[in-house]
Amino acid sequence: MSLNTELMGINSAQSSIDTIGNNIANMNTEGFKGSTMEFADLIGTSLEGTSGNTLTPGQGVVASNLSQLFTEGTISQTGNPLDLAINGQGFFQMQTDQGIMYTRAGSFQVDTNGHLVDPSGNKLMGYVTAGSGSALGAVGDLQINRSTLPATATSSLGLNVNLPTTDSAISSGTAFNPSSASTYDESTATTIYDSVGTSYTLTSYFTRVSGSGTPDKWKVDWQLTNPTTGAAIASGTGPTLTFNSAGALTGATSGAGTTVAVPTASLPDGASPLAIAYNFTGTSLSSQTFGVNSIANNGNSTGTFTGIQINSNGQIVGQYSNGQTKTFGTVALANFENPQGLTPMTGTFWQATLDSGSALLAAPNTQGLGTLQSGALEGSNVDLSTQLVSLIVAQQAFQANAQAISYEQQNIQHLLNIQ
Repeated sequence: MSLNTELMGINSAQSSIDTIGNNIANMNTEGFKGSTMEFADLIGTSLEGTSGNTLTPGQGVVASNLSQLFTEGTISQTGNPLDLAINGQGFFQMQTDQGIMYTRAGSFQVDTNGHLVDPSGNKLMGYVTAGSGSALGAVGDLQINRSTLPATATSSLGLNVNLPTTDSAISSGTAFNPSSASTYDESTATTIYDSVGTSYTLTSYFTRVSGSGTPDKWKVDWQLTNPTTGAAIASGTGPTLTFNSAGALTGATSGAGTTVAVPTASLPDGASPLAIAYNFTGTSLSSQTFGVNSIANNGNSTGTFTGIQINSNGQIVGQYSNGQTKTFGTVALANFENPQGLTPMTGTFWQATLDSGSALLAAPNTQGLGTLQSGALEGSNVDLSTQLVSLIVAQQAFQANAQAISYEQQNIQHLLNIQ
């Protein structure tokens, strides 16, 4: 029985050495989590049990559990916006040929079909709609649409300006002429777009109308020009602005004749007619010089895809040459009631089991999950110095048990030599 006890000790020490060797071999493996072999003693029993029997020694040792260490590894910067590291809890959910797997390795790229995939072609999963909060939608394979972003015609133009009370009032009978600075007080130019993405320069002119009220009202006129040639395309009258004694905007006339309206016939590219509503919210009247505080233009030109950005909350945002963005979905993170119940798989993957429970999916930085760090990767959590010390201890245990077998062999030989 003693020989069997020492043999079990050798096997257990070898299991520990194998575990440590695997940890050391993967010390540079992206997203790898080290393991520790746990042991328990083996006590012999009989039909009468062991109660009250303190003279019977144990019968060896058995490997009771392979404990996985899910501490975070070192995060290193890569500069690649598609590389992702998880700061905190969670796993990436991947669609593989063997089914759904989970990983902490975040090296991704875009394949020819636009899917976000790892180096082996396994697809990253997430919420495939552009929602947020509780409206994230269905979970599926994340895909990037790299097609051109269509143009949007400007239909609303917000101008927040300061109009000076020191400007000279101009008689209401003076005809507006954009070529004559004496017919208006101030002006500002804005780029607007038609339905096919052609840009134009819309210049808004502000005229303080003499005797129109207390304080004086300001009339808005406009002219649309070709930004390349400067040739005028159309012009017209916008709203009239009224202010109270504190200089706050109290009203802007609206309706026919107060918006920028340009028919198709006047546009050189055959685009849909332009109909742009002015919005002067926030505009003020003061003794300060004329200035534009903000411009809000809801139009844009055609944009080509230039790249993607993945935010810390998991949103995948496409970037375009016209300065616009588009959200393609949100990376999903998975958590488990019992991560120790996950089964390790080849490729730094884990598979859910009955012991781990089903995956609990949510967006990053919600429900206790970590945040994403773009342009970075999580390395192995193996500490080499700790592993080398553990290896020495395991080797000593192996050698001690082997020496014990040698002693037992000598004792048996002595018994056989008795005459």
